[in-house]
Amino acid sequence: MNNENEVIGWGESFQAEESSFKLLPAGEYNFTVTGFERKIYDGNSNKIQNGTPYAEVTLKVSGAEGESEVSDRIFMLKKWQWKLTQFFAGIGQSPIIGQPFQPNWSNVVGSQGRVKLIVNKYTKRDGSEGESNQVDEYLPGGQTQPVYTQQPTYNQAPQQPNFNQPPMQNQPQQGFTQPQQGFNQPQQPQAGGFQPGAF
Repeated sequence: MNNENEVIGWGESFQAEESSFKLLPAGEYNFTVTGFERKIYDGNSNKIQNGTPYAEVTLKVSGAEGESEVSDRIFMLKKWQWKLTQFFAGIGQSPIIGQPFQPNWSNVVGSQGRVKLIVNKYTKRDGSEGESNQVDEYLPGGQTQPVYTQQPTYNQAPQQPNFNQPPMQNQPQQGFTQPQQGFNQPQQPQAGGFQPGAF
């Protein structure tokens, strides 16, 4: 099992890896959603209130320069409906402008689309300058990962041949004809007015 949060002991070996961070130049890229988490904001912002729910999506972005992982926060606020619309249109769920839209969150991971990235410059905690990729815009026309569900199977009684009917002929029928019952004898009503098969 590969658990990224597993502790490595001081006397244990570890797998040597390169950093997965790669800064891509600003531009448009293909992406696949590789992660989705429901979170609650607990930070310092005068724009976002603490306790606001948000979706944190992780995108694997691919281009000629290579691949990189980019995270994006999509806040569940009415003033952010434009970004929710953009994201879901970008992964192929196609919300209609001006209409209510119920997103299918379970289909987010695995969805693909195109994204416009910018290079974000910021100051690190140690005071040095840093750069990272940031989502500027989700472009319409993506694809949602299909969900494969097994169709239910029903136990059906085997079809029994009806030996009393003549074989079907390949003749065009004129108008509507009453189907034959397949019985050679007319049914007699039983005592009490009950007739089998009559409703």
